[in-house]
Amino acid sequence: MSMRQFLASVIALAIFVLTPNIAMAEPVNVTEMFTSSTTIDGDAFKYPSGKAEMRLVRVAFEEGATFPMHTHATPLLGYIEKGQLTLAKKDGSSETFKQDESFILGPKTPAHTMGNSGDSDAIMWVTFAAAKGIPNLDLAS
Repeated sequence: MSMRQFLASVIALAIFVLTPNIAMAEPVNVTEMFTSSTTIDGDAFKYPSGKAEMRLVRVAFEEGATFPMHTHATPLLGYIEKGQLTLAKKDGSSETFKQDESFILGPKTPAHTMGNSGDSDAIMWVTFAAAKGIPNLDLAS
């Protein structure tokens, strides 16, 4: 048997042995959970200039906890993993987000608080489309 025939046999055997394992692998299931080109107020948003920086933040709220009045200089995508959170604006309007709901805020979103309005702890994940040096939020005075 020549070296070429030997290598061909080894490759064929490897393909035969490995193919069933590949075929039995679990499929990948990709589900788009949320998409929007506007904020909760219907405003379009644009990404900040500068060196792009994506950030992922996990925020845990104890029952009854509220984050103080603030704004955001960059667009963000929020996702409620657990519980219920209510965004309340200075004008008295509010919007409640429950488990598995998502939302987008941006620089035009008025100053607001974010508070746990449910009866247990809450967890929110936030992705900021930021730029180096720009803070995730600014506390409103």
